Amino acid sequence: MSKFDSVFAKARANPRRILLPESLDNRVVEAAAIVAHNTFADPVLLGPPDKVRQCAADAGIQLGKIEIIDTGNEKLRDYLTGVMIAKRSPKPVNNNDIAQTLADPVSIACLLLGDDRADGCVAGATTATASVIRSALRYVGMSTDVTLVSSFFAMRMSEHHPVQDLMIMGDCGLMVDPEAAQLAEIAEATGSSAEQLFGIEPEVAMLSFSTNASARHPAVTKVRDATKRLRERKPHWRVVGDVQLDAAVIPSILASKYPEAATANPCNTLIFPNLESGNIGYKLVERFGGARAIGPILQGLNRPVNDLSRGCSTDDIVNLIAVTAAQVRD
Repeated sequence: MSKFDSVFAKARANPRRILLPESLDNRVVEAAAIVAHNTFADPVLLGPPDKVRQCAADAGIQLGKIEIIDTGNEKLRDYLTGVMIAKRSPKPVNNNDIAQTLADPVSIACLLLGDDRADGCVAGATTATASVIRSALRYVGMSTDVTLVSSFFAMRMSEHHPVQDLMIMGDCGLMVDPEAAQLAEIAEATGSSAEQLFGIEPEVAMLSFSTNASARHPAVTKVRDATKRLRERKPHWRVVGDVQLDAAVIPSILASKYPEAATANPCNTLIFPNLESGNIGYKLVERFGGARAIGPILQGLNRPVNDLSRGCSTDDIVNLIAVTAAQVRD
């Protein structure tokens, strides 16, 4: 049994209302039907009901009792206008702002979510990541206990992979070049997500091109500073850094390069020093290592909003809906 399966168990134990604004995409509609059938969330489609039902019918998909929110409903639009004005106060909102926002299903979903009308949102199948993040930050907002929003990928390794079942990698999708304090916060959030979602005891590797100060460079100093900060915040976690990727995941290499940090376990939570290395790294593991990349999973928002790749499959959407439901905190 994969550690990822715990996400479905958590979601099914308390099904949540998850908004799916891209409801004219066959993958999204099919995912909603699968999720509803398996009862681990209550999917809600947004869009013109006739068009949504026609999209499902054309694809041979039975929607059953899945809720559809009519985004053209005048009462809803009046209500959302009031929510939008309140969310963007004291900045003035003009008619053009309102028209643009209410023409965007992702913005509508985030307005509803930010006003506690749902539990989570999954988007990105047809929408650029930047647009999803912008709507989430503007209308859902950051949690009060963080200073930044970051992301991670849950990498499901192939059955016979020598490392392990599930690897957590952050930040591979959002923060371009975090400073040391930000990198420590990303690592703390990612390790906490590993604990809460997957029941993984974090063993965190703060990745670098150096292991235990084998190289001298400002980039190495940043990682070492972030490592120190994380250890102070989470003294009960195993935190290894600065460390190269091979040493982080192969205990025998770590034992030879950094014996005082070595255990019999590979690190299970990999923190990249910047977005460039993180984005390249997770895609190498996915494309050459045969792993299944689930994410980017966002962390640090008031309510969960998660972003899909525009090349996602139906299964990817189903998995991310389950993660989103499991992220919800009462």
